[in-house]
Amino acid sequence: MFKLLSAIYSVYLGLLFGLSLVLVALTYPLAICLGERRKLAAIYAINRYAMRIWSWLCGIHVRIEGQAQWTPAPVIVGNHCNMLDMPVCAIACAHPVKVLAKAEFAKLPVLGFMFRTFAVLVERESAESRRAGVKVLNAALQDGWPIFMFPEGTRNRGNTPLQDFKDGAFRTAIAAQAPIQPFVQLRMRRIQRHNTLLFRPGLIIFRWLAPIDTRGMSDADLPALRARVYALLETELRRDDPDFAATAAQ
Repeated sequence: MFKLLSAIYSVYLGLLFGLSLVLVALTYPLAICLGERRKLAAIYAINRYAMRIWSWLCGIHVRIEGQAQWTPAPVIVGNHCNMLDMPVCAIACAHPVKVLAKAEFAKLPVLGFMFRTFAVLVERESAESRRAGVKVLNAALQDGWPIFMFPEGTRNRGNTPLQDFKDGAFRTAIAAQAPIQPFVQLRMRRIQRHNTLLFRPGLIIFRWLAPIDTRGMSDADLPALRARVYALLETELRRDDPDFAATAAQ
């Protein structure tokens, strides 16, 4: 019976999410005629309010803890969990950011149009594409845009709290001497069952952590910076996420 109810709820959640995307996408042409900063500010505000309404209608409560440092423009990094990453991060980001995303998103109906509007799309298998994407993000950061990257590179489908981090986000922050603004998403697997398309209502916690200053760092400091951020997120997950706290206690 539980699986049947979960399946019905998951279909409802998915249909409502799809409808929300269509309605949101219909507003984008109104913002495209604005300047770059006003355009992205409008788009992010629309996304945030739409995802708030969607989560409320689905019985998913997203609680934001802590505050992000937005000035100077940071490199925002956090754990890459599941399909809920997009709506949860849209709710949590109070300011527009430049996002690094995989090019496959551009091929999706509705969602592809949305990502082409506000994201930097790269082919994950192409080193040249990744380098070009990072170059665009570096320029955006220098221009005062916060940039948003998942250092794991892809969703975590394993049983550990985090996958290995890639260097890109940390190299970008060091090159620009920009702060790292870490965050952690907790209870994500409580809402979307691990490696399934089944969902249930409940609480998700999005927690902003203290920013990390990179001024004075060089590429020689990259491994230590990467390890520091990894340990910070892992500690939060093992302490406060019920799906990982149990394994930490064993």
